[in-house]
Amino acid sequence: MLSGPTKAPATTGQFALAAPADKAMVTNTRRPALSWAAVAGTAHYEVWINISRTDYDWTASGNLLDLYTKVAEPTGTSYTPSWDITDRWTYKWFVVAVSGSGARTTSDIRQFSVYLPDIEQVDDGVNIINGARDLNKDGTIEPYEDWRLSVDTRVNDLLGRMTLEEKAYQMFYNVQQYPMSGWHFGPAQPADLNNVLMSTAATRLGIPPVSAGDTTAGYQTTYPLQSTLSAGKDYPLDYQLGNMQREEELEVGARGTLSPLAEVGTKVLYPRIQEGGGENADVAAAQLRALVAGLQGGPELNPGSVLATVKHWPGEGAGGEAGIVYDGVTIKYHMIPFRAAMEAGAVNIMPGYAGSSYLDPGGPGAGDSAKILTYLRQNLGYTGLITTDWLPSGAWINAANAGSDVMGGADPGATGFTMASFEQGVPLARINDAVSRILKLKFELGIFDHPYGDPVNGPYRFHQPSYTQLANQASRESNTLLKNDGVLPLKLGSGDSIAVAGDRATDGAACCIWSSYFHPDYGSLDQLDALKARAGQSGVNVYQGSGPAPKVAVVYVGEPSYTHATAWPDTQPYLPADQLALIQNYKSQGIPVVVVLTLPRPIVISDWNNLADAIVVTYRGGEEVGPATASLLFGDYTPHGHLPWQLPRSLDQVLKPGGGDTPADANEAWDLPYDLGATDAERADIRAKIDAGQPVPTTYGNPLYAYGAGLTSWAAG
Repeated sequence: MLSGPTKAPATTGQFALAAPADKAMVTNTRRPALSWAAVAGTAHYEVWINISRTDYDWTASGNLLDLYTKVAEPTGTSYTPSWDITDRWTYKWFVVAVSGSGARTTSDIRQFSVYLPDIEQVDDGVNIINGARDLNKDGTIEPYEDWRLSVDTRVNDLLGRMTLEEKAYQMFYNVQQYPMSGWHFGPAQPADLNNVLMSTAATRLGIPPVSAGDTTAGYQTTYPLQSTLSAGKDYPLDYQLGNMQREEELEVGARGTLSPLAEVGTKVLYPRIQEGGGENADVAAAQLRALVAGLQGGPELNPGSVLATVKHWPGEGAGGEAGIVYDGVTIKYHMIPFRAAMEAGAVNIMPGYAGSSYLDPGGPGAGDSAKILTYLRQNLGYTGLITTDWLPSGAWINAANAGSDVMGGADPGATGFTMASFEQGVPLARINDAVSRILKLKFELGIFDHPYGDPVNGPYRFHQPSYTQLANQASRESNTLLKNDGVLPLKLGSGDSIAVAGDRATDGAACCIWSSYFHPDYGSLDQLDALKARAGQSGVNVYQGSGPAPKVAVVYVGEPSYTHATAWPDTQPYLPADQLALIQNYKSQGIPVVVVLTLPRPIVISDWNNLADAIVVTYRGGEEVGPATASLLFGDYTPHGHLPWQLPRSLDQVLKPGGGDTPADANEAWDLPYDLGATDAERADIRAKIDAGQPVPTTYGNPLYAYGAGLTSWAAG
């Protein structure tokens, strides 16, 4: 690589490229010969190709496919790569002729694809004929079975062979019970998943499914939630985490994930704010670009990808699952991460449960609202797949007719539902439209030619030490030191004692959420055991509750793990009395108190902020949050993280006294960032900045801790 990722020159088409032909599909070599017309007076040429990179500027807008790398500087009019080009569908390239005086002339831009699949040969009843899988088992290779043909040719051929029933089933999950279904809800144990994948080879046309599950923070190795990653703002690391998840899933043939989230968390009381990208739309956007590209293994879906499913359209962080409250101005802010995901090549979007009073007044949830889905298609120019969230069976026909292509999690055998009713209720043209997208995506994933993983050996490559290190790094970079009155790093000698209290100390689930399935399988240390391990290295004793003359108390508080609703009442975002009493107890004894706060959502901490000598925020820090936090307490690394949201100074910045989770009772604007305690004039200015497409300053309002708060040294503060 002779350059960083670079946009093409403004002026192109000044001379012609010769080979490969434009939009050619290269199926016989990974080192295609490139050639072009000679330009008089040229000293040398530059060859630029949009190869896959891991070092894009994730904060920059624009399609990643439009960023090129200079790969060679030949003096002649041809170049053959000395390295293998990986399978991808959209390689774009151009050549610059550079004269002796430095004048630059740029060719036209052409496109080619490279596809040389590893044709899988397993005992699934499918024979290999002429180097391709005979999926319909008729002894010949049909166009849809021939990997040498274009994706569009294969889609059109297969669609023409399918019955209406076979088409409709592609729009549904539960392939475990209905092998014609297009989708498998994962994750599953490797052998079970392999059995499901194998079972579809026996269907008439042998169409493989995609296995996708709610693996929103890693597959086998669990990294921090996205709001936690937003505290770290290390986008190259975010790419590595997405890529790690991709590598683990590919080991066993899992080819999809129902993540990441493109939601900006501007409503304090929204329970799933923990899963989104924080309060800053630009941070969320950079994170989305990196995660999507990592999951895909490049700037577009390809045969080495895991399918990312970006959710929840059109952005539930501005109101929650009950209803989205933004208007014609503030919607612009909440669209920023969705646009970024598309720029990174995302081709599957999941609408959420919430309706939008702006996009479809009085209408249904997003998945079965034609108006909300039309906005996605027309205003954002999205052409990919739309997969609903888990809707009841009575909504499936409406969702399909509204424009949803896949019925998320839908079981064709649901009580009271029949596929015949779906086929009758959804026009054939709509079914063909949806199934064409599904098949295109599957061909782009390469699963017709290589549908399986390695259920026997693949699991031995899960959770490698390098993966654990990535999870640990992500936790370290996200951990946020909000306050330090000189107690950290711990200055303890051999034989000194630490007292530990709080339910989160031994709560191994608090690191993660309902979709983090596997972290208990790998011996992840909870906070107490991790602290004991690190303290032991320094000869320091750790006691639960009390001990002999403790020099410091470390109190682990915060909210336990939850699913779609908070563990505490959502209108009580503050520590419960028993947790507050632990802090007060040690403080009253004159023992310095370090509070380690599990913080999945913004809460009020004013009642104990002054009692704590130090406050460390861990959010939902993933499987390595225990060791990472213990290392921080002992000063093995300096703090790095910054709050991804404002923390309210008082509950009345969020709610009216005694209020409920309703717009009428809200004192914050659910769709505005940085407005806790803001004046009307400040809110008007926030709106004006959003409307003008300008960055919104993070300094509005009067929170206890501002967005981005966090110490990055050990100086008291």
